[in-house]
Amino acid sequence: MKHNIFYRSIKKLKSSLKFILPFIILAAIIITLFPHFFRNTYTVTISNRQIKTHGNKKTYIIYAQLEDGSIKAFKDKNSLVEFKFNSEDIYRGLQIYRKYEIKTYGFRITFLSCYENIVNVKKLKDNFIYPYIDPNSH
Repeated sequence: MKHNIFYRSIKKLKSSLKFILPFIILAAIIITLFPHFFRNTYTVTISNRQIKTHGNKKTYIIYAQLEDGSIKAFKDKNSLVEFKFNSEDIYRGLQIYRKYEIKTYGFRITFLSCYENIVNVKKLKDNFIYPYIDPNSH
Protein backbone atom coordinates (compact mmCIF):
# COMPACT_ATOMS: atom_id res chain seq x y z
CA MET A 1 0.00 0.00 0.00
CA LYS A 2 2.79 2.47 0.94
CA HIS A 3 4.61 1.56 -2.26
CA ASN A 4 1.55 2.50 -4.35
CA ILE A 5 1.05 5.85 -2.54
CA PHE A 6 4.70 6.77 -3.13
CA TYR A 7 4.42 6.16 -6.89
CA ARG A 8 1.16 8.11 -7.08
CA SER A 9 2.76 11.10 -5.36
CA ILE A 10 5.77 10.92 -7.73
CA LYS A 11 3.39 10.81 -10.70
CA LYS A 12 1.49 13.81 -9.36
CA LEU A 13 4.74 15.72 -8.83
CA LYS A 14 5.86 14.99 -12.42
CA SER A 15 2.56 16.21 -13.86
CA SER A 16 2.74 19.36 -11.71
CA LEU A 17 6.29 20.05 -12.89
CA LYS A 18 5.24 19.65 -16.53
CA PHE A 19 2.66 22.37 -15.93
CA ILE A 20 4.73 24.75 -13.74
CA LEU A 21 8.19 24.46 -15.36
CA PRO A 22 7.27 26.26 -18.64
CA PHE A 23 5.93 29.21 -16.61
CA ILE A 24 9.13 29.38 -14.56
CA ILE A 25 11.26 29.33 -17.74
CA LEU A 26 9.05 31.99 -19.38
CA ALA A 27 9.28 34.20 -16.27
CA ALA A 28 13.09 33.90 -16.25
CA ILE A 29 13.28 34.90 -19.93
CA ILE A 30 10.97 37.90 -19.40
CA ILE A 31 12.91 39.09 -16.32
CA THR A 32 16.18 38.84 -18.28
CA LEU A 33 14.96 40.61 -21.43
CA PHE A 34 12.54 43.17 -19.93
CA PRO A 35 15.14 45.90 -19.12
CA HIS A 36 16.40 45.85 -22.73
CA PHE A 37 13.14 47.44 -23.93
CA PHE A 38 13.83 50.66 -21.97
CA ARG A 39 16.48 52.65 -23.86
CA ASN A 40 17.70 56.20 -23.32
CA THR A 41 20.33 58.57 -24.69
CA TYR A 42 21.89 61.17 -22.39
CA THR A 43 24.38 64.00 -22.81
CA VAL A 44 26.40 63.95 -19.60
CA THR A 45 29.51 65.24 -17.89
CA ILE A 46 31.30 62.52 -15.94
CA SER A 47 31.49 63.45 -12.23
CA ASN A 48 33.02 60.35 -10.67
CA ARG A 49 33.66 56.64 -11.18
CA GLN A 50 33.63 53.70 -8.79
CA ILE A 51 34.22 49.94 -8.94
CA LYS A 52 31.87 47.76 -6.88
CA THR A 53 33.03 44.20 -6.27
CA HIS A 54 30.65 41.34 -5.41
CA GLY A 55 32.69 38.18 -4.91
CA ASN A 56 34.85 37.97 -8.03
CA LYS A 57 32.53 40.09 -10.23
CA LYS A 58 33.10 43.78 -10.83
CA THR A 59 30.45 46.38 -11.60
CA TYR A 60 31.63 49.76 -12.81
CA ILE A 61 29.49 52.64 -11.50
CA ILE A 62 29.66 55.98 -13.30
CA TYR A 63 28.24 59.15 -11.74
CA ALA A 64 27.32 61.76 -14.32
CA GLN A 65 25.78 65.21 -14.36
CA LEU A 66 22.93 65.55 -16.83
CA GLU A 67 22.29 68.68 -18.88
CA ASP A 68 19.67 69.84 -16.35
CA GLY A 69 22.26 69.73 -13.54
CA SER A 70 21.00 66.59 -11.80
CA ILE A 71 23.36 63.73 -10.97
CA LYS A 72 22.56 60.22 -12.17
CA ALA A 73 24.37 56.93 -11.58
CA PHE A 74 24.87 54.38 -14.35
CA LYS A 75 26.49 50.96 -14.40
CA ASP A 76 28.90 49.71 -17.01
CA LYS A 77 28.60 45.95 -17.09
CA ASN A 78 29.08 43.34 -19.82
CA SER A 79 25.87 42.03 -21.36
CA LEU A 80 25.49 38.77 -23.25
CA VAL A 81 22.10 39.87 -24.64
CA GLU A 82 23.64 43.09 -26.05
CA PHE A 83 26.87 41.32 -27.15
CA LYS A 84 28.73 43.91 -25.08
CA PHE A 85 32.01 42.63 -23.67
CA ASN A 86 34.05 45.85 -23.40
CA SER A 87 32.82 47.31 -20.12
CA GLU A 88 36.32 47.67 -18.68
CA ASP A 89 37.52 49.50 -21.80
CA ILE A 90 34.55 51.89 -21.63
CA TYR A 91 35.12 52.48 -17.91
CA ARG A 92 38.84 53.19 -18.35
CA GLY A 93 38.16 55.50 -21.31
CA LEU A 94 35.72 57.77 -19.46
CA GLN A 95 37.45 60.85 -18.10
CA ILE A 96 36.13 62.98 -15.26
CA TYR A 97 34.86 66.46 -16.26
CA ARG A 98 34.56 65.40 -19.91
CA LYS A 99 31.31 65.49 -21.88
CA TYR A 100 29.87 62.35 -23.49
CA GLU A 101 26.75 61.10 -25.18
CA ILE A 102 25.85 57.76 -23.61
CA LYS A 103 23.25 55.21 -24.67
CA THR A 104 21.74 53.03 -21.97
CA TYR A 105 19.12 50.38 -21.36
CA GLY A 106 17.24 49.44 -18.22
CA PHE A 107 15.91 51.51 -15.36
CA ARG A 108 16.90 52.63 -11.88
CA ILE A 109 15.43 50.72 -8.95
CA THR A 110 16.98 52.29 -5.86
CA PHE A 111 16.16 49.67 -3.21
CA LEU A 112 17.48 46.85 -5.46
CA SER A 113 20.62 48.83 -6.45
CA CYS A 114 19.70 48.51 -10.14
CA TYR A 115 21.13 51.05 -12.57
CA GLU A 116 20.74 51.76 -16.26
CA ASN A 117 23.55 49.94 -18.08
CA ILE A 118 25.73 51.87 -20.51
CA VAL A 119 25.83 50.30 -23.97
CA ASN A 120 27.61 52.92 -26.06
CA VAL A 121 29.70 56.03 -25.35
CA LYS A 122 30.63 58.87 -27.69
CA LYS A 123 32.96 61.69 -26.62
CA LEU A 124 31.62 65.13 -27.53
CA LYS A 125 33.81 67.89 -29.02
CA ASP A 126 33.00 70.45 -26.32
CA ASN A 127 34.48 68.07 -23.87
CA PHE A 128 36.37 69.59 -20.94
CA ILE A 129 34.31 71.26 -18.23
CA TYR A 130 36.36 73.13 -15.65
CA PRO A 131 35.01 72.52 -12.15
CA TYR A 132 33.96 75.65 -10.32
CA ILE A 133 36.07 76.28 -7.23
CA ASP A 134 34.95 79.14 -5.02
CA PRO A 135 38.07 81.19 -4.14
CA ASN A 136 36.39 82.39 -0.92
CA SER A 137 35.85 78.86 0.40
CA HIS A 138 39.40 78.54 1.81
